[in-house]
Amino acid sequence: MIRPIRSSRRRPGSRLYGARAGFYGSRSNPAPARFGIWIPAFAGMSGNRAGRAREGFTLIELLVALAVFSLAALALLNLGGENTRSAARAETRTLGGILAENLAVEAMTAQPAPAPGDSDGMQPLAGRDWRWTRAVTTTDDPDILRIDIRVSDDEGQAAERVLFRAAAQ
Repeated sequence: MIRPIRSSRRRPGSRLYGARAGFYGSRSNPAPARFGIWIPAFAGMSGNRAGRAREGFTLIELLVALAVFSLAALALLNLGGENTRSAARAETRTLGGILAENLAVEAMTAQPAPAPGDSDGMQPLAGRDWRWTRAVTTTDDPDILRIDIRVSDDEGQAAERVLFRAAAQ
């Protein structure tokens, strides 16, 4: 069993806690003491705050850290939003390209060849409605036709294809 020290002799590196320091404790250790007990200063209960090493962070340091963290969080959120928008644009270009390729195959395999002029229409693909336009023009060589196909959705042009084919005989 450990007994409290009742001596009034001060030990190096410690402070008196108890009747001499205040019967009901101190700010650093509010528990009341009934006996004069020596508590070492390295226990973190020293009443001398000026001589003690600084512990924790100041309010300014916390505010600066919070500002840096919030800037990093905003940058990551912006990056995530940009990735989402980029993926949506890539999907639109891909689906528009698929529809343009399908229309190009139809124009290449159509018998007889499409007549010079413009045509347009709507075509559903992947649950979305796409507008397309096809412009057929003659070239300097009367046996070759130029076919321009443009596909767009509500946001704008998604794909464009240019092909050449033999004119109808």
